[in-house]
Amino acid sequence: MTSPSTHASRVDSRGESAGRPAPAFRRLVFGLALATLAAVPSGSARAQDAKAAADGVFDEEKKDDAKKADAAKSNPPDKAPAVSDRDTIGFTQDNVAAQMNELEERMFRLSEALRSLEPENASRLRLALKFSREELILQQMKETRKLLTDTQLSKAETEVREMLAKLDHLRRLLLAEDLDFQMKLARLRQMRETMGQLERIIHEERRELAWSRSADERQADLTALVAKRTSVEALVRDQKGVIEETRAAAAKGAAAAESRDAVAKKEAEIQKKAAELAADPAFAPLQPPHLKEADGPLADVQAHLKTTNSGAAVASEELALAGFQKELDRLAGRIGEVEKAIAKPEFLKFEKDQTKNRASADTLATVSARLGDKGVALQKDLIRASGAMQEAEKELDRTAAKPAATDQREALKHLVKASDGLGKGIESLLVELRSELQTRILAELTEMHEIQLSIRETTESQAARAAQKSRTALILIAGLSQKEAELADRIDQLRALTEETEFGIALPTSLRVIGREMTKVQGWLKEGDATEHTVVMEKRIEEDLLALAEAMRRLPPSTPPKPNAPLPTEPRARERELNRLIAELKMIRLLQSRLNDDTIEADHGRPKEQVLTPPLKRLIEALKSSQDEIHETLAKLSKRYEGGGEDEAGADAPGEADQAKPTDP
Repeated sequence: MTSPSTHASRVDSRGESAGRPAPAFRRLVFGLALATLAAVPSGSARAQDAKAAADGVFDEEKKDDAKKADAAKSNPPDKAPAVSDRDTIGFTQDNVAAQMNELEERMFRLSEALRSLEPENASRLRLALKFSREELILQQMKETRKLLTDTQLSKAETEVREMLAKLDHLRRLLLAEDLDFQMKLARLRQMRETMGQLERIIHEERRELAWSRSADERQADLTALVAKRTSVEALVRDQKGVIEETRAAAAKGAAAAESRDAVAKKEAEIQKKAAELAADPAFAPLQPPHLKEADGPLADVQAHLKTTNSGAAVASEELALAGFQKELDRLAGRIGEVEKAIAKPEFLKFEKDQTKNRASADTLATVSARLGDKGVALQKDLIRASGAMQEAEKELDRTAAKPAATDQREALKHLVKASDGLGKGIESLLVELRSELQTRILAELTEMHEIQLSIRETTESQAARAAQKSRTALILIAGLSQKEAELADRIDQLRALTEETEFGIALPTSLRVIGREMTKVQGWLKEGDATEHTVVMEKRIEEDLLALAEAMRRLPPSTPPKPNAPLPTEPRARERELNRLIAELKMIRLLQSRLNDDTIEADHGRPKEQVLTPPLKRLIEALKSSQDEIHETLAKLSKRYEGGGEDEAGADAPGEADQAKPTDP
């Protein structure tokens, strides 16, 4: 099948196509029917009839091709009317839509025909038909035809890529087999990996959007600054003119009273304009210091003119002019900084980053086909986001920050939607996996309890002979060591699965503790130790396996509520969450109880001397590590169900409360 990226590369900006989409669509659509029929056994008569019907479809296609060849012979190329590429592509799209309509009808008829003969294949066909109609593939093909007619090639290309993704999933749906637990785990890993990549794309797109918004604000600031520069230039120009008039009036002496009055009025007008400009909301944030500094000299000018002190007036006017000039220079520097920040190279830099991010989105859209149903929704959103990113690239190339920000916001909307949909898909798959894992764990715990019981009974029966160093007994006990090691491996595998599926808070810790107990027993048995403390530990493992199985039956596989969320009000949902809490607390109580037993045993073996032996130090360190582990588990549980403390008592309160809780039992 032609991949979306390959197909997209075949259509250039003029709508010309290096390879027509018709063969790709025809191979894909009829390949779907052929793949479905290939799954039907050829031994039954009805299956043969169905396959013959499908063969008839291809026979009709061959006949159509033959008719076209005859028509081509009867109409030499030099007499054939000219057909544009746009008309050819449009006709091809109409043909594809007709074939898709025929495929949906055939899937429906075949599903009815195979309902009793091949129920599994019939279900696949019904599921595929349901997907095709829910995704409106046929309707989208017709809308794409209209886009092609209106020469909206960019939008048409996006629609075609999305349709190809849907059709590829339709083919996978017809060929897919039921997923077993390991395949679902692999799917979960793929979805999480995809989520990580999607989060990186979202992060980058947010960075792009933030810069475009900043550039838009700076472009607006630049426009305002240029306008203010014009106003300051006018002040400088007017002040220079007034200085010349003052000097001319000074040359006339006392006879120039009217000229001095006119100069005073002009200076008062300049002072008023400077004050208004400094207080302008568009200019005030720049805090123009030099405009404010010029206010004093301008007031002095008017006073000097009244006393006919023209020399002093000119000096004050020159001080005001120097202030205006400094403000003009300062404003020019600010304008230069803004122009540099939003210069063409900066836009091209972010355009390049946007292109990379779009390429990442396109790559993710291509590989997301492996995610099944959720992959189709993800592909659609990523394709839409990619289209918006492409438009943003064009706007960035034109240094149009505001339109680029609009397109990036649209891309981000589709990316966030894709993230939300993928997150829901992960949660749905986790619930499904936990349901199967719960059944598996209960069965494994029951079986391991039986094996552990057998190991303990054999240990007890061989204890006396092992104490006498019987070779046969020691070999038999060594064999028990291997069985115990196998149990520890199975427990560790279950623990890894619970961590990967996020099943419970205390469950992984409980399995880890039981695994450590088994490893300890395995080491003792390997050394031929069949004494009382080995038997006691084996009995303890049996009890722990039964207690864990009992708690597991209460642990629901559904996703737990978010931290700080109140318990649901619906009775069944509330009961489910209460059962979850009870199961978690039972497991934590089991852990704390076992740790307490070990602590008491360690204390009994403590020497009377103040100096601790190295083995006892190591044992105490192990006990401390276990207590920290239980504390951490309880803190997670407390955070989930007692989240109100941080908002009410401050950030330090939960930590203090959590530290107190492990000692409560």
